[in-house]
Amino acid sequence: MLAITLRNGAANAHQRFSVQLGENLLNFELDFVSYLDYPAWVMNIVRDGTYLVRGAMLEPGCDVISSYRADIGQLVFVGAEVTLDNLGVENSLVWIAPEVTV
Repeated sequence: MLAITLRNGAANAHQRFSVQLGENLLNFELDFVSYLDYPAWVMNIVRDGTYLVRGAMLEPGCDVISSYRADIGQLVFVGAEVTLDNLGVENSLVWIAPEVTV
């Protein structure tokens, strides 16, 4: 397991960063969207210029990429419902490596 650092606040409403997860160097794009009924963070994940995940919503208590066939393990968002100011403070994104079968 590895906790991925997320930044909160208006200055980070559109954040881009790279993280090495196992054998994958992944580029993350997180955007705060406030035009919905409830505030939300949307996440894209890119590897080698190809989108593996587009539009995943950061929802507490679930593997936010389970419906994608990204083959990079699980990304579980844990903690409180998201707001602009509590991202990475009252919640976190945790990577769980895929199981290796022999």
